[in-house]
Amino acid sequence: MQKEHPIIEIKLQEDISSVITRSPFPFKSDCSKNSSVCWYSLSNSHNSKTLPTVKIKTGEHTLLLKNATTITSDIWSKYGNQIESIDITLRGLPDDSLHTDYQDALYRLIDGLQRAGWRHYYGRSDPRISGKEMNKIDTPREILGQYVSSHPWLDPNYEIDVERWLKIGSFYNWYFYNNHSYLHLKAWRQLSKKHPDKRGTYLISLSFSTEAEFLGAPFQGDDKLRWKELLPDVLAVAKKQREELEAKARAAGIEIDESYQDPLIKELNL
Repeated sequence: MQKEHPIIEIKLQEDISSVITRSPFPFKSDCSKNSSVCWYSLSNSHNSKTLPTVKIKTGEHTLLLKNATTITSDIWSKYGNQIESIDITLRGLPDDSLHTDYQDALYRLIDGLQRAGWRHYYGRSDPRISGKEMNKIDTPREILGQYVSSHPWLDPNYEIDVERWLKIGSFYNWYFYNNHSYLHLKAWRQLSKKHPDKRGTYLISLSFSTEAEFLGAPFQGDDKLRWKELLPDVLAVAKKQREELEAKARAAGIEIDESYQDPLIKELNL
């Protein structure tokens, strides 16, 4: 009989002590003496037959992530003991698996995210160009010579061929939002030495953030406490950058996804 996989339940903005208390595995803590930050982590061997399933709750939606090898979160006590971000690494396929097998695994993961209510997020300064327009974009990280974080080749609503997949490079990034929470799905790729065009080893991780953590990321130190005051100026700059690049894209015959609207910012009522 197969052993049951223990479940670790996590909800953003809940107290870290609640997660630790009900976790079937112990978390380790490491607190800095020179600052008010503590790092909490849980780590298991990739070879374990009973890797935990992480249950992430966001509003009415629940996401199940199987075979988690590491879970980490940093807590800044001067901001409170609530979880503002959590990073989860998943066990991947065997080393030197086919790139196409990893594509399938990642697209299945993306499908699960979308079924759990996570929707495609465009960076606020990025043009709203969907994967529908990928054939008009011949560079993997740029659009019309400008770097973008939300590239059409990595639109989670579209799949790409393995040729484009390999051109993207060593890092793959997908962004989502759900109920005022944000998710960054990352895959890091190392090519096989013997068959680089066919096989590779990938590290897959997911970073979940609250609205305050995600939108406050540009600010450092005590400015993080003022993120709601400082953010409107950042948003204004981002909006201008998007408008300028979208205008260039339209002139080049690239369609803009007008149906997409930035998620509301609950804390600012925007």
